[in-house]
Amino acid sequence: MYELLKTIMIEELEVEADQVSPDASREDAGLDSLATFELSLALSQRLGVTIADEDLFGLKTLADIAEFIEKRTAGLPGSPGETGSQAADRAEAPEDAGLTRLLGGGDGFHPDRPGAPAPAHQLARNETPFQPPASVLDAITRAAAEANRYPDPACGALRAALARHYDLSPDRVAVGAGSITLLQALLAVTAEPGAAVAYLWPSFDGYEVLADLAGFRTVRVPLAEDGHDLDALAAAVDEHTRLVLLCNPDNPTGTASAEADVLRFLDAVPRTCLVVLDEAYCEYARDPGLGARLLTSWPNLIVARTFSKAYGLAGLRVGYMLADPYVISRIRRMIMPLSVSDIAQAAAVASLAAEAELLSRVQHTVAERDRVRAAMREMGFDVPPSEANFIWLPLGSRTQAFALTCASAGVNVRPYPDEGVRVTIGTAEENDAFLAVAKQHGLDLGAVDPN
Repeated sequence: MYELLKTIMIEELEVEADQVSPDASREDAGLDSLATFELSLALSQRLGVTIADEDLFGLKTLADIAEFIEKRTAGLPGSPGETGSQAADRAEAPEDAGLTRLLGGGDGFHPDRPGAPAPAHQLARNETPFQPPASVLDAITRAAAEANRYPDPACGALRAALARHYDLSPDRVAVGAGSITLLQALLAVTAEPGAAVAYLWPSFDGYEVLADLAGFRTVRVPLAEDGHDLDALAAAVDEHTRLVLLCNPDNPTGTASAEADVLRFLDAVPRTCLVVLDEAYCEYARDPGLGARLLTSWPNLIVARTFSKAYGLAGLRVGYMLADPYVISRIRRMIMPLSVSDIAQAAAVASLAAEAELLSRVQHTVAERDRVRAAMREMGFDVPPSEANFIWLPLGSRTQAFALTCASAGVNVRPYPDEGVRVTIGTAEENDAFLAVAKQHGLDLGAVDPN
């Protein structure tokens, strides 16, 4: 743990190496009040657990801090050192935990510290490692020159471009600041007393948070061992269910359902219940056009997509929904005006025009995904097939130990306590750094001994 502490202080807090030794006092090591606050954020970033800065103030030396961190992480959810009171606290505030996950407390992103240095290898956020193509960067630059003007509140050019792209009328398209804002709008317009929303689990953390904010009762249906259990999800729908959220491919497991299975599921769901097919990662799947292809045949089907993943515009926040015109009109009334900047709109339009170039990058990521999965399986890890830009390691109780070891080596992955670890596919160099950690600590951290 001291090595991780040392790395953070040198690389992120810019402390001189000769100041960092286990017996150095907190002050001698350059940890004034501001630096201690930054250290607590960096530790939370690396370890996926909140460490309050006030807890560090009373510790005298770096060795004391390292010992404190070891004891603190020993009490993480699902770890052998978790106390009964800690478990009770965790059980009493699931919405707080969900909000923390949604805002990135578990994946190294802190909205209150937007300029925070990232670990050497950031494989927790499901971002693409590639910059936008030159044509998209040019569009961003041109739009930035008009930043003194308000954006088009109707997102007219982008909605028209998406309508052409999918051969739909523009009144079937809604655009928002990321697909999550559109999901929030949809939940808001469908909420009513006693209403329920159903989804498979594990899945996107935001579902629970957004449902709670809108006043929905949530119904979680466990994934099957081999992927989506659509029969169980359909069976969970009753007269109170207003929405079903199906992440396809699923985040965090990467599992995806084929057209025949989705059609059987849609047949089983009453038309009075809306079905959201969340296709944030569809470009990486074997059937990327599934949702749009089914849309016009199912009036209760809504397709949610984003430019944040394969299109590489995560920092600009732009997503969209495709649905029946009546549903779209209700969603658009709930979206905050001017929430999608002209820069984001221009970048998205240019990205659609550059789709061929972008999809060639997708193929590179898919090839890397398959390479990493094959290497992990050779080491003895259980790695289910993935149709997204990440892989899933169902490590159970060994999850946090694996994530901590990766963090200590400068590789940030996304732990789901007691369930598993999601690892984003990055550059070949980043992927090799992850594989090196897994190879060095494999049998200790989750691999099955082949003997």
